[in-house]
Amino acid sequence: MIRARKLGHVVLKVRDVQRAKAFYTRVLGLQVAYEDLQRGAVFLSCGQEHHDLALFQQATGAPPAPEQPGLHHMAWQLGSFAELQAAYRELQQLGVPIEATVEHNVTRSIYFHDPDGNRVELYCDMVPNGFEAMRTLGPKSLPLDLEQAETAAP
Repeated sequence: MIRARKLGHVVLKVRDVQRAKAFYTRVLGLQVAYEDLQRGAVFLSCGQEHHDLALFQQATGAPPAPEQPGLHHMAWQLGSFAELQAAYRELQQLGVPIEATVEHNVTRSIYFHDPDGNRVELYCDMVPNGFEAMRTLGPKSLPLDLEQAETAAP
């Protein structure tokens, strides 16, 4: 049986690679690891891996309808709930429309879209053993008021 260790990276087809690069470096703080202007390719990293996200300028047309198969969202982990609250304020300052803030059993999350309509999640873990908590509690999806929420884990 194949046993993957972790998700290595995500590759997105985008309409404008420079616009997408600007979004992910400005909004998520990703660093450019490599850029190939001839191929319309940008490889972005959190600073440890060769790349966490690659962007290829290959997309045309409108984004797929929500009910079509494809990527639902990509999630980027933050270190703490305080960091999530700070990210919420920063997204607002940057003028990034926030789709939802959600209380899950194992995480707290912010959802928004990139310039190509891809859904992005910023989250922080709220329990020490997420795998076991997910198995016993399952996920939930309740609205979360990040301006009023306590910083302590439940």
